[in-house]
Amino acid sequence: MDVDAIKERHNALKRKANMSMNDLLEITKSSSAKRKAYAQKLCDVEGYKSIIKTYKAPVWCGCAVSPRDLADYGWSCVKKNTVKCVECNQVLSTILPNITTVSINVYNSSLKHIHEKMKTAHRVTCLKRTGSAPFRLVEPTASEVIKGIEERLAGGSSFTANDMTVDIPNGVSVPKMDKASPAFVFTAALGWKIAKARRGYISLSCDLCARDLILKTGAKFDPIHNHERWCPRVDKNDNGDACWQTDLNVVLNEKNKTAPSSMGQIYKDYFSARRILAQSVSSVIPSCT
Repeated sequence: MDVDAIKERHNALKRKANMSMNDLLEITKSSSAKRKAYAQKLCDVEGYKSIIKTYKAPVWCGCAVSPRDLADYGWSCVKKNTVKCVECNQVLSTILPNITTVSINVYNSSLKHIHEKMKTAHRVTCLKRTGSAPFRLVEPTASEVIKGIEERLAGGSSFTANDMTVDIPNGVSVPKMDKASPAFVFTAALGWKIAKARRGYISLSCDLCARDLILKTGAKFDPIHNHERWCPRVDKNDNGDACWQTDLNVVLNEKNKTAPSSMGQIYKDYFSARRILAQSVSSVIPSCT
């Protein structure tokens, strides 16, 4: 890329950052719908879903670096131990030494190096250098939670209460849904899309950790621990409560026992502003030699 093109890219990013900062200042005065639309734009959940689908066997065999961290910085899996940025097309190796043949210090140093490269291996003008904003910049409304549950239940409308056994944790209330058992509602509330597989089997899939499971009808299923450990569906909020639990509480119109922390929203606003600014300042013009 020549110097003029780099400068133009840099100026475009600065203009975008300035406009975004103005939007951020105005967003607190806007309607909840506008705030939510802005938050969704920052998070780019659909972009994340598209990337996370690339982390599947046999291409991705798993390592100590989580696919979520890589996806947050725009890295999609293209082949074994290799990821590529969807924005700037830079390539990064995720090879780690065999932990049984090196010291823990060497292994941790290699792991730290990959985490640093997730940010620095991008081109200097790449928007993915600063990572994604938190998934829940804005909490969902009751109607949005219900809509999500209904959409994930749609493919399994013919299943009965006996088709799947789910242990719902003590103290958890599940909203009533037409023609759906509490077990299926709870499973859908945890982000699992339910559908028919072949005869006698249920298909369960999560679009945020890309897990696809086939369950025999009548079998027992744990909708919490079957997610990948890094899945956003099992995140906790600023108070340490499971996000799926607070979503259900919103639907059931129950108040949380712990008062919401005002620092949580301050942090989210700060993160958004920091990311927008970083997109500008990270676009350093390389010197000509």
